[in-house]
Parts: sequence; structure tokens; C-alpha cells
Amino acid sequence: MILRTDTLPWPMNDKLRHLIQDTINTAGVPPEAGAVISFRDPEHCPDSGGFHPVEVSIGPDGTIEYITDFAYVGRPPFAELAKELDFDFSLGLFQHFGVEFPIGKGREMFALWQSNFLAYHEMGVYTVSVEPMG
Repeated sequence: MILRTDTLPWPMNDKLRHLIQDTINTAGVPPEAGAVISFRDPEHCPDSGGFHPVEVSIGPDGTIEYITDFAYVGRPPFAELAKELDFDFSLGLFQHFGVEFPIGKGREMFALWQSNFLAYHEMGVYTVSVEPMG
């Protein structure tokens, strides 16, 4: 599968694009299938924090459907993971803790998010898994 970023409303950092493409290639995702890539910090918990889990959904045509960053909301023992940031490119929506905006309003937040995410990834904090769709 070849990752397509030409459908995004703004340019994606080349390091992030290569990271996603390399992850798909390493997982052996069939060209006709989409995939959900999960980046998880095994130490992340509501009591002590950690690095937010992130999901990236890639459609069967190689387009990035969404990128979601999760955070715990509530106090332990009732804390639950919820979407903190959601860049839903397939629907043209940006969400911050459930409040929806047109995707264009998320451009600056996306730039900040991808810079932080890449730094965390380079630190080796994530366990990565890939689930093919279809």
C-alpha cells in the first residue's frame, strides 16, 4: 500500500509520512486493505500519566482517514480514555475534547501535535501495532 497525503488539507511532515509508510510496509498490510496503526505507551495510566495513545487509520486507497490522540478524563478509578484531539480527514472535522470544528481550524494544532508525536516516537516510548481492515 502506498500512503497518500495529497488529499490532506495541509502538508504532512515528511518524517511522519515516512514513519506511517514504514509501519505499514513492515506490518505487511496488503495493498487492497486499509489499516489502523496504534501507538501505545505501555506505562500510560490514569494515576501516573504517560504518553497519550494515538491511532492512525489508513483507508484501502492509502488515504489517511483520521489521526486521533487519546487522553484520560475523570479521576481514578473512574477515568476513561477519550478523544482529546481528532483530525478526521475523511469527514473534514477537527475535534478537541468532543467539540467539533471544520478541519481547517485544526491546522496549527496538527503542526504542534505532529512535532510532539515525532519527538515522543524518537524517544522510543511507543509500542506499535497494526490491524489490517477488510
